Amino acid sequence: MWGLKKPQLLVLLGAVVVTVLLVLAPRKPTGKEVAVKPMDPMEARTAEAVALVNGDNPMQGIMLLRGILEEDPDNVDAHWQLGLFSVQSGQYDKALERFRKVIELDPENFPDAWFYLGRTYATLDSNDQAIASLLKYKTLTQDTAILHGVDRFLLELNNTKQESTHAVR
Repeated sequence: MWGLKKPQLLVLLGAVVVTVLLVLAPRKPTGKEVAVKPMDPMEARTAEAVALVNGDNPMQGIMLLRGILEEDPDNVDAHWQLGLFSVQSGQYDKALERFRKVIELDPENFPDAWFYLGRTYATLDSNDQAIASLLKYKTLTQDTAILHGVDRFLLELNNTKQESTHAVR
């Protein structure tokens, strides 16, 4: 299937499971009133760019995000979105660069960047870096469903790592 080996398929399957769990995880505190604040113009432009990428004009949205970064090279939201879009389009080297920048700029508000960094490393067969990133991610989340998914992904990565170690011998 697509020329992938069994360990790569297992890692890919694990990544998909964890991604689904992340998407389904609640993002706002439950039982607490969340104050709605007006969106600043840069946030509005970022939201518009994301809508374009997900809509009929993906390249226009990407160009808008790049323009935002030209004006504000430390705009963490633009780096985050470009990282996610890089993963979607299979541009994993670019995704690594974006997620590293997100972690450098604002690791506290973007803990999921550690997960995506680990997932991207795993896709590129950099299992040691993937494992380190996912272990860091585990320290930043308390959702048990996500933690179980990450644990399964880590187990698959460790198994793949052991299989390749035995194959070399």
